[in-house]
Amino acid sequence: MLRPPFYPPVNPIMTDAPYIWIESTSWELEFFGLPNRIPWPANLDPALANSDPFEMNHLLDAVESMGADAPEPWGRFLKASEHLDEFGEAVQNSEIVRAYELLEKFDEQFPGTAFALYHRGSLSRLEGDDEGAVELFQQAVEKAPRGVAIWNSIGVVNATQGKRDEAVAAFKKALEVSPQDRTALEGLVQMRELVKLLRNANDPNSAFYMDLPTFNQMAMRQVQQLVNDADQLMGYGEQLLREGYAPEAGLAAMQRAATLKPDDARAVIGLTMAYRTQEKLDEARATITPFTEKHPEDPRGFFFLAQICNAQGDAEGEAKALDRVLELDPNAQAPLGIRFKLNDAEHDPAKEAELARWAEERKSWMAYILASNVARKRGDVKPAVKWAEKAYALAPDVEDVLLHYTATLGEARDFQKLVSVIKPQVDSGKFSKRLNWNYAQVLQQTGLTEDAIKILRDAAAGDAPADFKAAVTQTIEAWSGELTGCGVPLEVHQAGFLQRPVLLVIDDEEGGIVLAAGAKVPTHASFPWRANGPETRVQLQQGESGGSLDVQPLGAFIVRGIESAGPIECFVVVQQDGSMLFRATQGNRKLKVGWAPLGLEKR
Repeated sequence: MLRPPFYPPVNPIMTDAPYIWIESTSWELEFFGLPNRIPWPANLDPALANSDPFEMNHLLDAVESMGADAPEPWGRFLKASEHLDEFGEAVQNSEIVRAYELLEKFDEQFPGTAFALYHRGSLSRLEGDDEGAVELFQQAVEKAPRGVAIWNSIGVVNATQGKRDEAVAAFKKALEVSPQDRTALEGLVQMRELVKLLRNANDPNSAFYMDLPTFNQMAMRQVQQLVNDADQLMGYGEQLLREGYAPEAGLAAMQRAATLKPDDARAVIGLTMAYRTQEKLDEARATITPFTEKHPEDPRGFFFLAQICNAQGDAEGEAKALDRVLELDPNAQAPLGIRFKLNDAEHDPAKEAELARWAEERKSWMAYILASNVARKRGDVKPAVKWAEKAYALAPDVEDVLLHYTATLGEARDFQKLVSVIKPQVDSGKFSKRLNWNYAQVLQQTGLTEDAIKILRDAAAGDAPADFKAAVTQTIEAWSGELTGCGVPLEVHQAGFLQRPVLLVIDDEEGGIVLAAGAKVPTHASFPWRANGPETRVQLQQGESGGSLDVQPLGAFIVRGIESAGPIECFVVVQQDGSMLFRATQGNRKLKVGWAPLGLEKR
């Protein structure tokens, strides 16, 4: 790692004093509003004063050794620094109110620092005020233009807000001061300004970074080394095109692979998509058209041709290519959706009738499913079931058909057919766990909760995947009243962290922070308590009194069936979308839980 040049001590004369005066190039000095000529412990190497990060404790030791005669600004800074350790703990624990209070104390004794502005910005961001945070960061960086941490924070916030150019500029400013700063390097990787590579695939510490022109040159050399190996060229070309860092090298790899294997579908389609990615539509069409002529029974070629025609604005060519795809595969969902101009909210009866006619003519179960979906979006249950039954008659062993048929029968509340048609298919074991899951969901939604739970338990038995078993356990707990959600989503920053702390208060007793602001989601926590009766309510709020934002009460979790003695353990989980799950146990017994929305939480 490159370091700033070391300047020798200003006064290198031998002395018995516990400190000496030296010059330091550390950016952290201007961050704290301090001069570059600093006192330093006489028994320490002065080169340490240029380290990154700067060892502030050594500086404070030297100032303290001066005693009451410490000149300005050192005496005031030493006094103000008494709050730094406690402030650091408050920030680490995301205790926002306490952090603000300690920052005020520091600022009173040592005002006007970039340090105070920067941390006010960081606290503002924890409370969800990105605009205010950036304004404070900008004020801080004017005072400390070499502040690596400040530039990185500006970069992170701008990246989160989608301001790419501003983010890139900020990360590059940080690297001007500290060329190996990992935050800035990773930020530029996220902005696709740098490529991150590993010398050892199993060692994240072996990472090194490369700019795009250099990476493209390296990729081109690799293509040249693989010049006669078509399979490796295809694999490498697909990787480069997928990652998007060196599309020119990816195109070169696919061009060479197609030259070596001109009749290979993977090579030709890969080259077609490489041309399309780089907006070379004429070349893409010239590549895929001969493939469709040589392989008129391969629907893939015609589908890619349709995509290129669409990009070129050739509606007639697109329609012709799509028709050929559907002649070869009348159940191709994406081409059907394009052919009939369907959208996610499509509910037009005319479109439904057109799809049903086409399905009957072509014997297409997928067209029947799409017709059924159009009716479902309109809330018209009868035709939805009719078309689903026709799809099932054509393809009773296709899982997608069964899944759709199960859902429509549930919406129609046709229990007889759910039991006589769907359940035997579930019991057959011929299909994936998706069918068991969907069938159970339909049963539960129609009020048959116990039957639904049995279906899920049977599905999770044996060698079912671990993630499926976990989902089944959570779902059964919810259906059994042993797990409940929070009716109001928590405030989660778009960067994926809690904007404010989450507090739980039990029956108006003193509560506490269960989840700290800044906690990455998903996250979880647990806490013990004792109850005074068979039922209690755990009040939920986000934010704490004394913060810059008002406390937001959300409601309460209800815990029932509590025994008179024994501690209770509560568990909370916050998911990525801000939803919170709550459960409670007493001993080995799961307690019944529920949710009371705001206004009902104390009843």
